Amino acid sequence: MKSWLRTTLYFLAVIVITAAMTVGITVTAMNRSREDAVVMSVEEYQRLKEVLVFQEIMEKIGTQALHATVDDGTLVEYGARGMLSALNDQYAEYYTTAEYEAYLSRINGQYNGIGILVGQPGELGAEVLDAYEGNPAALAGVQAGDIITAVDGQSMANAQLDELVAAVDVEIGQTVTLSILRGDQTLEIPVTSAAINIKRVSYALYNERTGYIRIDMFTGNCVDEFEEALKNLTERGMKSLVIDLRNNPGGSLDDVVKIADMILGNCTIVSLKGNDASDETVYRSNGQALKVPLAVLVNENSASASEILAGAVQDNEAGVIVGMKTFGKGIVQTTMPLESNGGWLKLTTEEYFTPSGTNIHGVGITPDIIVDLSANLKELPIKDIPQEDDVQLWGALDYVRGQANQ
Repeated sequence: MKSWLRTTLYFLAVIVITAAMTVGITVTAMNRSREDAVVMSVEEYQRLKEVLVFQEIMEKIGTQALHATVDDGTLVEYGARGMLSALNDQYAEYYTTAEYEAYLSRINGQYNGIGILVGQPGELGAEVLDAYEGNPAALAGVQAGDIITAVDGQSMANAQLDELVAAVDVEIGQTVTLSILRGDQTLEIPVTSAAINIKRVSYALYNERTGYIRIDMFTGNCVDEFEEALKNLTERGMKSLVIDLRNNPGGSLDDVVKIADMILGNCTIVSLKGNDASDETVYRSNGQALKVPLAVLVNENSASASEILAGAVQDNEAGVIVGMKTFGKGIVQTTMPLESNGGWLKLTTEEYFTPSGTNIHGVGITPDIIVDLSANLKELPIKDIPQEDDVQLWGALDYVRGQANQ
């Protein structure tokens, strides 16, 4: 390189470096001398510009939109829901403070509502898995097996489960109209909301030997109720156990882990992985293993937390799974507070893996013993299926009794 060219480049480099140092010193000095000056990176500044777009839109709506009466809080709420709709996360939700409190009440089993258990909505709507006896929906004529196609005219086809629940979760005394598909009939059934309190666990002892525990959902007081059931059956001389998770749509990860810890020995229950696959959370059972033969009943509506328990039992060879392939929801949602406005976000944050390392999302768990119910029995709540006709239950009972007699 010619000496004059090298000298020129060196000179320009000194100018650039000096300018950069001067800008840095100037910005730092401004930050120290002025309380309203902030130092930020180019990336941070670009992100701020993008956020300010929302402020600009809100200002233009307030000054330019004809007859606009919407307040800024409502605009923020709709903006948040719009952002979540871009995530390709069907379980993502934004809650206002009031909506989140109602959500917590629902999952705790104490809420205002109409008293139904529904499955994940599909192409037609959401199937009613149970209409709780003595509660508003059952009293109004809603039956298990009905398909809710709309609520107050709002279609429930391929809706989110939370969306449907929110639609029927109205104040006590208010009425919602359910559009129902029952066979080839289309019905419009008005249902008036009331206070609902649901027990999640029921149990029985068959022939003074075989315990039966049904878990409707892993929410509310299900852990305490399961512990009470297990203790009662053990004290009464239970020789084998069937846990019924049919039509159980899932619930709390913490609750299913606690229940698994009551029946499994020292083993892995489930592991969770998020965006960073190396950051794995493993839940283990350190409890006393169940000392009697075990079968877990599942069907096509057993999902999420139900599949965690079934997968843990199957992979650890703690018992057998009986029934039909499960729903296949192998992802976990997390709720997180928004300090800025008191709202809450629910996002899919992790995938879960059974102890063998399998993610069953979109696949489900295949039972060890496959037994199907007839079509007419599938329309009934599990508790209403005549015991003599419940071939899935008999399949589980026959297995555990056979094991207990060995």
